[in-house]
Amino acid sequence: MRKTIILLAGLAFLATPLWSQINRRSFSKGPQPADEEPQSYFSKPVQLIDVPTASMLWPGDLNASIRMYEEGGLLARLSVGISHKMMFGVSYGGDYIIGGKDVRWNETPGVHFAYRAIEENLVMPAIVIGIETQGYGKYWRRSDYADSLQSDLDPARYMLDRYSIKSRGLYIVASKGYESLWKAGLHIGANYSLERSDKDADPNIFLGIDVQLTRDLSTVWEYDFALNDDRLKTANSAKGYLNAAMRWAFQPNMFIEFSVKNILADNYGNRDFMRILRIVYYARILER
Repeated sequence: MRKTIILLAGLAFLATPLWSQINRRSFSKGPQPADEEPQSYFSKPVQLIDVPTASMLWPGDLNASIRMYEEGGLLARLSVGISHKMMFGVSYGGDYIIGGKDVRWNETPGVHFAYRAIEENLVMPAIVIGIETQGYGKYWRRSDYADSLQSDLDPARYMLDRYSIKSRGLYIVASKGYESLWKAGLHIGANYSLERSDKDADPNIFLGIDVQLTRDLSTVWEYDFALNDDRLKTANSAKGYLNAAMRWAFQPNMFIEFSVKNILADNYGNRDFMRILRIVYYARILER
């Protein structure tokens, strides 16, 4: 299955755009009309669900989001455009923020930094390199397991001192945009996670697609091969993570996203099928 997905994605990504006009994913080729800019972030997202893209924020622009996930968890994320080629941000959250249990904050804030190495043109995709230390989902500790297990927790069998979905770590991603009946973007990348408590330090591959169906409605799909996270005997074993989402832009600079994660889960283990809600807001904090 993984080989088939790689083959199909590679053919689609490398095909010459004879059927479409390029939909630039770069924001550095000159200003756009003010009323178009928020919508351009909707059609050229800087992040799919969990994986990054090669789109960037304008210098002085801000992206803020709140993600609501399992175990009553909330994750706040803030990104700002530093220049036409650089973007920086931080994130922080915790489990049981919603509900009656005591809140458990994440061990450390997450940081992310992206640098665009190559601009997109009719032949080449945009290419971004970066680092992302924020994982997704519940952060697992010894206290999350029964007392009888705490003295014999094998990281090869149980998640420990890590997020359900590992942080991206060091990554490189290429994105290419098209516009025919719909605006669409193809994305493919590789990463090396810095989370290795399970002794699985393999490099990883991910890919995704976003399609803007109407001016205020889009769909997003992504597949994480999880080559660095396939040793644990849980829902992911040898399947990877297939995620999908629908986005509705109810304001020019805001959208709400409902996503389903780990669609291939067999409902056995700690990383089963999940439903996630996210609200994203864009704003300009500096005049250009």
